[in-house]
Amino acid sequence: MTTTPSLSAEIVTTGTEILLGDIVDTNAAWIAQQLREIGVNIYYKTTVGDNEGRVRGVLEMVLARSDVAIVTGGLGPTADDITRDAIANATGCPLVRDEAIIEALRQRFQRWGSTMSENNARQGYLPQGCTIVENRNGTAPGFIVQDQRQGRNAYVIALPGVPREMKQMMTDTVIPFLLQLQGGQAVIRRRILRTIGIGESAIDAQIHDLMLGANPTVGTAAHTGQADIRIAARAGSITEAEALIDEMDTKIRQRIGPFIYSTTPDETIEAAVARLLAQHDVSVALLESTSARAVAARLTAALDDPSRVKAALTVNDEMLPADLIELIGGDRYDEQIARSAAEILRRQSEATYAIVALGSGRPEEHFYATDPGESWIALAGPNGVRSLRYPFGGRDEITVIRLGNQIYDLIRRAILAIHP
Repeated sequence: MTTTPSLSAEIVTTGTEILLGDIVDTNAAWIAQQLREIGVNIYYKTTVGDNEGRVRGVLEMVLARSDVAIVTGGLGPTADDITRDAIANATGCPLVRDEAIIEALRQRFQRWGSTMSENNARQGYLPQGCTIVENRNGTAPGFIVQDQRQGRNAYVIALPGVPREMKQMMTDTVIPFLLQLQGGQAVIRRRILRTIGIGESAIDAQIHDLMLGANPTVGTAAHTGQADIRIAARAGSITEAEALIDEMDTKIRQRIGPFIYSTTPDETIEAAVARLLAQHDVSVALLESTSARAVAARLTAALDDPSRVKAALTVNDEMLPADLIELIGGDRYDEQIARSAAEILRRQSEATYAIVALGSGRPEEHFYATDPGESWIALAGPNGVRSLRYPFGGRDEITVIRLGNQIYDLIRRAILAIHP
C-alpha cells in the first residue's frame, strides 16, 4: 500500500467576535474538510481573540508541535487587526513594507472611485521573506512564512476571515502549496457507523483495542439515545483508504454488528426504519401513552408515504376500539396488557406491525428522577409478539426521544428478522 509523508496542520481562527459567539466560525470546518481531502492530518483547532500576545502565544505553541498553522482573520486595516504582528513575532520574521502591494491597493481604490485611507497601507506590511497569497476578491493579501525561531521546518499560512476571499486563496494557492510540501496527493476518508440500542461506554468495552490504532483510527460520539462510531483512514488513494476502512468495519461488525443500523452520516434511526418500511412494503400502527404521538410523528415525517403509518393513537384517543379502551382504561399497566393491546391494535388496524408503549407517566417522573417510572413496549407482527420493559416512564424530552429510539429499533429488528 502506497502513501505520502504525513503532514500535520492546525487551524487558528482569530477574532473576539467569534470567541464570544457573536459570529459562528464556518471557516474552520470548511478548511478542515479541504485538508482531509488531501490527506493532511488535523489534530487541533483553536479560536483566539484579537490580542497580539495571545495570538502570538498560540502560534508559538502550534509551531512547536505541527508542520503548518493556517490562520484566518485579523489581516484588515483596523487597529484590532493584529494577526500580522503576532505572526511576525512568533516566527522571527519582522514586518516590512511592500510598496508594490500598497500601490496595487491604491490603484484598486482609484478604480472604485475613492481615495485609499492611510490605515489601508497596514495591509502592505508583511513578514520578511514571506510568499504572498494573492487575494482576487478583497484587499488584504495573505502570505506564507517559514518559522525562523522554533528550529523546525514549520510554516504559518495567513488568510483573511471573509469566507469568499479565504476559499479562493485556499483553492488557488494553499492547497497546491500543501500538496507540494507533503510530497504528493494523499486522502483521508472516513465512515460513520450509526448504532442504536447500545451506549457509548458499552461500545468502548467491546472495541476498545480497535480504538488504539493509528491508521485507521476509530472513535465514538454519543447522541441522545444512540452513539456513532467513526472510522478514518489515510492513504495514497481513495481505494487504499477505503480498503483500510472496510477491514476495520468488518472487525467492528463482528463484535457489535446487530446494533449498527446505518453508514449514512446523518441518517436518523426513524429515517432508517422508514427506508425499511418502503423497501419491504410493510406498515405500522402505534399506540402511545406518555409520548403522546411523538414517536409516530417522527416516523411519519421521515416517510415518503405517510400512509404506511396505519394508526397513530394515544390512550385517550376517542377513536380507540372498544376492546382496547376496556384493556387500557385503568391507571396501571403491565407487560401482559401491553402485549394484548399490541395484538388488538394489529388486528384492528391491519398493519404489518403494531407497537404499543404504555408508561406510568406520573408528573414527577423524568429521565434523571430518583424514580423515573417505567414503560412497557410490545410489538405484534408476523412472527408473534415481542415485549420489553423500558425503565423510564416520564413525559420529558429525553425520555420521549429515547423511548422512540427503542421503539424504532424494535421495528428495525423485527423487519430484519424476516428480511435479513
